[in-house]
Amino acid sequence: MTRRHLSLGADYALRLIRIFTDLFGDMDLALVFIAAAQAGTEHLREHDDYIDMLSGEFFPDELRRPVTVSALARSLGIPVETTRRHVVKLASTGYALRTESGGVIVTSEILRRDEIRQAGLLNLEAMERLIDGVRRTPRNR
Repeated sequence: MTRRHLSLGADYALRLIRIFTDLFGDMDLALVFIAAAQAGTEHLREHDDYIDMLSGEFFPDELRRPVTVSALARSLGIPVETTRRHVVKLASTGYALRTESGGVIVTSEILRRDEIRQAGLLNLEAMERLIDGVRRTPRNR
């Protein structure tokens, strides 16, 4: 991997963090939201035909799986209690739902919120910039 690829990846990661930190006002809260949203459909991406499972722009909610607070904490490397506080805040502001079993889920309805859609569009721009940068990088450098 070239230094250019590392730099492009770092630029993209920083843009993504900034987009969602601006939205949520707190980087850790933003990371917990992103991790919860991803975790709910992670099992679907293991299937070769996962794109076919999409109905519209998002996976149907009945295919989503809740994630535990402890699993989110482990995935992010932050304390469980800190993660729990962020999950409580996400749930109280409507950015996540708590299940009866204590799990966390980000539904397609939540992902359709205007501010989440706007963040998604900004992320798409950042991702296109990353892809364009990788494509323009000479193979032997």
